[in-house]
Amino acid sequence: MKRLTMLVAAGTMLAACGPSEPPAPPPLDPTGTYSITIDAEGMQIGGSLVIRGTTEAYTGSIDTDMGGAALADIAVDGNQVSFTVPEAGVSFQVTFEGEGFNGTFDGAMGTGYITGRKRAGS
Repeated sequence: MKRLTMLVAAGTMLAACGPSEPPAPPPLDPTGTYSITIDAEGMQIGGSLVIRGTTEAYTGSIDTDMGGAALADIAVDGNQVSFTVPEAGVSFQVTFEGEGFNGTFDGAMGTGYITGRKRAGS
């Protein structure tokens, strides 16, 4: 009987120490400089996108063959990042995977797609 009690106690302790939840992945850090391609209305536009800062306050800019502008309202939710380019009246929604992202945008001039790849060393 004493042996059975010890086995039950040991089994209970092992069950309590069972597998724990895997650690949560670190939050996405979107900071860096990205080479981008924008597909809009049948045109491809190249350029760069820069995001700086921390989770409390991101800033950034976009520079394309058609000009440059500041980013605003940069928000991270999981692996998705949203931001606006107020000067152009455009909103972006991108999904990060590995060292790059892809997504969509819409605004006064229509809709389209954006892809980006982080530049080495950024």
